[in-house]
Amino acid sequence: MSGNILVLGGSQFVGPAFIRLLQSKKYSVSVLNRGSKPVEGTTQLIADRNDKAAMQQHAGTHYDAVIDLSCYNAPQAQIAWETFSEDADRWVYLSTIAVYEDTPLPTEEAGIESAAYWGGYGKGKAAADAYVLGQSGPPLVILRPPYLYGPENHIDRERFVWRHALAGKPIAIPGDGTALVQFLHIEDLATALFLAMTTENLTYNVFNVAGKEQMTLKEYVTRLCAIAGTEDLGVLGSDASDFPFGDYPCSENTDRIRKELGWEQRYSFDEGFTQTFAAIRSDLT
Repeated sequence: MSGNILVLGGSQFVGPAFIRLLQSKKYSVSVLNRGSKPVEGTTQLIADRNDKAAMQQHAGTHYDAVIDLSCYNAPQAQIAWETFSEDADRWVYLSTIAVYEDTPLPTEEAGIESAAYWGGYGKGKAAADAYVLGQSGPPLVILRPPYLYGPENHIDRERFVWRHALAGKPIAIPGDGTALVQFLHIEDLATALFLAMTTENLTYNVFNVAGKEQMTLKEYVTRLCAIAGTEDLGVLGSDASDFPFGDYPCSENTDRIRKELGWEQRYSFDEGFTQTFAAIRSDLT
């Protein structure tokens, strides 16, 4: 075996993609969550991460890395850190672009006050970031992606657009359609998590990670319609309350991870969404 890894969360979308990568490289994987969706080939540890006593029942095992995929606030971050950090050689925490202050194309040096647009989710994640960054212990690496996508996406984003497109229904886009957005295929995030876990002698410990292409919301809809083989059904100036994204930019600078970790995306926007569409096409009608 290449090592012993603990994944916190791991039951949907991000977790399965990352765990498949670990298993392909012969790592031994333990997964800690509530146990409602066991992950094949892993050791299942059952606990509510909000319950410190339940979490600490699983303490005391050495892990080459702890990968925290399911932390949404500072209390959860603290319980996990106090439970497992003494026995971990590295800590990788999955954050989000939503922690940043209201600034265009943030670098990793931008403040983590979280813009009001992101509401309680952004504030909670920003507080979790602040907590882990303030701790001493195993080497820490934080990844901050924008919108994620892929065949197993449980959030109604690309599926929403394609369902409307295939049904010939207009797709109401919020605002003037110019909000700049960026995406990351789930398998490319898995690769970034793996590099964050294994790369030695890092100069930095916080990395933005996203696909290179940035586009407006209007362009996003146009390109997804093209992938589905339909006409462009995106319209402006209508009630867009059902659209999966709001009229707010979600795009960041990703120079650091490419230089420091040597990470490069496997999927371009068109390649990744074409792969995703092919995988879920039968479920869309």
